[in-house]
Amino acid sequence: MMKKLFWFIFKGKTPQKQKKSGQRKTKHESTTPKQGMREERHRNKTVADNTNNLLSLAYIASKGLSLSTRQNYLTAVRSFASYNNTPIPTLAQLTSDNLKHYESWLRNKSVCPNTSSCYMRSLRAIYNKSTAKHNSRHDNPFKNVFTGNAKTEKRNIGLREIKQLQCAKAESGSPVELARNLFLFSLYAMGMSFIDMAHLKKSNIKAGKIVFHRHKTGKQVCVKLEKCMTDIIAQYSNPNTDALFPILYKEKSNSLCPQNYATALNTYNRSLKALAQNANLKTNLTSYTPRHSWASMAYNQNISLPIISKALGHTDTKTTLIYIADINDKRIALANKKLLRELNCIPLSKRYVSN
Repeated sequence: MMKKLFWFIFKGKTPQKQKKSGQRKTKHESTTPKQGMREERHRNKTVADNTNNLLSLAYIASKGLSLSTRQNYLTAVRSFASYNNTPIPTLAQLTSDNLKHYESWLRNKSVCPNTSSCYMRSLRAIYNKSTAKHNSRHDNPFKNVFTGNAKTEKRNIGLREIKQLQCAKAESGSPVELARNLFLFSLYAMGMSFIDMAHLKKSNIKAGKIVFHRHKTGKQVCVKLEKCMTDIIAQYSNPNTDALFPILYKEKSNSLCPQNYATALNTYNRSLKALAQNANLKTNLTSYTPRHSWASMAYNQNISLPIISKALGHTDTKTTLIYIADINDKRIALANKKLLRELNCIPLSKRYVSN
């Protein structure tokens, strides 16, 4: 030890404390100046990529917003990526000319004006939030594309059409039969949305009621179970899953295969079109139809607007929230029972089913 100390003094150095095994080196010890410059360039490139990557920007722009808004942003980015034939589009591609060509591309794909407008509004929201954050906005590239709301055909149907659906032909076990039963269940359950039906679990059934939180708003909704609802639930009872309906899974070779929600929604809407033809309906059916139909029929039955708002789980206006704050769930259940009595639900056993 003394020899080692004399050697360091002779060389004009002071002995360094020996590092313990496994101790991390400091930045100066582990990185040379060139390595540090390379790492800095890599960090700057990563930041630049993230500020130009529309997919990353969509997640950033939707932070703190509802799940449905985030899904709208991501769907718009995926559509824009498909048009640009690239896996991940960039902010730089949101130019006035490119967006006009994108709008024409959507029109040629038979995308309806309101869907196209929804994509444009979502991309515009991402663009505005991103450019405002980085002070890089120069012009409005969306000024020459449609971002409004086009007038659409009515989304609701009446009692006569619903009774036609109840008796419509549907092959047993087919997607059309499932679509019909889901459509009717949505209607019977006070206009329950498709995404809420898709995520229903057996555990949501409590004391003769379905209690769940809406995916769109997070608001709790309570639906009293009636016989026409339990008949449909019983038809799709599966001991191998907690899911109430076979929406997010399919049975193949006695095993359950998960199914993407977007795929399930697409299949549902396509099956509803076939169902409308089978029932000789002139009105186009979509996943929104039962929700709008329940609200319209309830209003026509003189059920008060605050009760309808609460039944649908709406949180659209502060006024509505104030008016519905003290409404008892029993009144909602009675209102729904009154409506179902008017519909005169036909039992599953008496419906026409072709094999």
